[in-house]
Amino acid sequence: MEPTRRVVESLLGELTRVHEKFTPTAWTPDDAHLVLDAAESVLAQNTEASEDAALHLVFSALSYLTFLDDEDIWSGSDADYEHCMEDLTDFVDGMPDTLTPDDVTLPDVSASDEAGALAELAVIGRVDALLAWSSTGAPVDARAVADALGVNVPASAFQMPADVPELAHTWNCAIESGVVEISASGAAPGPLAADFRARAVEALRAVVAAFVRVQLSAGEEVDVSASVADSFVAQSVLAAMTPDPPEGNLDENYDDLEGEDKRTAELVTARLRAFIDEGLIVGGDVLLVPPQLRHAVLDGIAGADIFGTAADDAPPQD
Repeated sequence: MEPTRRVVESLLGELTRVHEKFTPTAWTPDDAHLVLDAAESVLAQNTEASEDAALHLVFSALSYLTFLDDEDIWSGSDADYEHCMEDLTDFVDGMPDTLTPDDVTLPDVSASDEAGALAELAVIGRVDALLAWSSTGAPVDARAVADALGVNVPASAFQMPADVPELAHTWNCAIESGVVEISASGAAPGPLAADFRARAVEALRAVVAAFVRVQLSAGEEVDVSASVADSFVAQSVLAAMTPDPPEGNLDENYDDLEGEDKRTAELVTARLRAFIDEGLIVGGDVLLVPPQLRHAVLDGIAGADIFGTAADDAPPQD
């Protein structure tokens, strides 16, 4: 699990807001304790992914402090540094392991069964519509893409489809998978288009994996709650492919939560419901990913940039 620039920047921003005399290069034990309080708040939500998200927050803080020391730009006292590092390390050392894609064993499924199940997913039909539209070489804008998908949402020719929430996931899926490509002259079928039309299992798997990936990847704007929620969801979906699947109770009442805690919990529920609506998860007493879909879903989670590490691979300097 790598630290991310955006998570660290968010932590620094929150510390600056809460602690009037906070200095980014000279933390005090109180600063470390605020990070730990935030992590404990995440853990208290007691979801399948809370441990992963809490660990990531603390690990990012640890990595940032280590960076300050390694670059000789720590300006606080040695005692404060040791205190902060010890408290943060104790938290990390006390956390159990979380699930990773390597913990999932894929079942034996024939290529024809997998292709048949993938082809029935709603997202495949939507990408079909985008592929047909792209064959006309039309200019790319949100209004045209909404019309192609038959989606009635506020959109204009002055927007890109990725900027409209109701279009973004399907559009980004089609582009990232290679079914559709864009250039200065407009849209066109991409390198995966022929295999996708032929319903080749590898192409269908790539499209569904891209659809999962774009839903669980961080956007350009900093939104820690959304990233934490996506981490929860990823853990739940991974667990839904193991012999110990998570409970399927998505009707919990979050009235006892407030602020970002409540927003995060509601985002988790909304994302899991969306996965169920798309047919990627089967709901019930427990959550399960159908065996025929597991290869694609697992590929999508493995490639997801939940905390923005693809774009931000180093702690910031202050």
